[in-house]
Amino acid sequence: MNLSGNEQGKAIINICPTKFIFKQNSGNVDEVVNFFRLADGTKQFLTTAKPGECVMNINNNVTAIKFEVIGYERQFVFT
Repeated sequence: MNLSGNEQGKAIINICPTKFIFKQNSGNVDEVVNFFRLADGTKQFLTTAKPGECVMNINNNVTAIKFEVIGYERQFVFT
């Protein structure tokens, strides 16, 4: 995610009430944490997140969540 210098992209992200932030590489994580005003502890989580794990931000309430594929969904996800 490259947020520097793209004011239109920042504006679009900022008007979204719900944001899902998935795994980031170590080169981008500081920019992402600063942009979304996340706690420093989320840095470690975002660089080590497993598939399906993310940070969910709804109206500036932040929590870590994990999506899991169940039963009948597997045929659509793992094709």
